[in-house]
Amino acid sequence: MAATATAADKFAELETRIVRTIELVKSTRKERDAAERELTFARNQVSKLEEEIEELKRERDLVKNKVESLLESLTELTEGPIA
Repeated sequence: MAATATAADKFAELETRIVRTIELVKSTRKERDAAERELTFARNQVSKLEEEIEELKRERDLVKNKVESLLESLTELTEGPIA
């Protein structure tokens, strides 16, 4: 009978380990899924920020060109003949 109890104990221990392993796998999958969602969100944010940077660069170039044009106009006014 002792051999049977030992086998039953070993089986119960194996069952407990399997249940814990299954719970660990489920937990790990949930964490992985959450991490993948966060990664997707972060990639989308990076993409939006890159687009915003490009727009700001275009705006900066426009402003730079306008300022240079205004400076040229002012230079022409100041260097023109004095009346």
